[in-house]
Amino acid sequence: MTPLQSGPFDPGAEGQDTHLVVENARGQSSLWPAWRAVPKGWSAVFGPAPHEACVGRVEARRG
Repeated sequence: MTPLQSGPFDPGAEGQDTHLVVENARGQSSLWPAWRAVPKGWSAVFGPAPHEACVGRVEARRG
């Protein structure tokens, strides 16, 4: 049996700095895995930080 691999948006280990919050010129924000390069047209605005902290930051920016 092949072990399951983590996807880019899996939370990862609790307490680990696994994600970023990225934003584009239109003010849209998104969760992004810290180990991947930030895509063209987006900038990191928070993190790297644990998954839950980044989710909270994205939700706060939407609200």
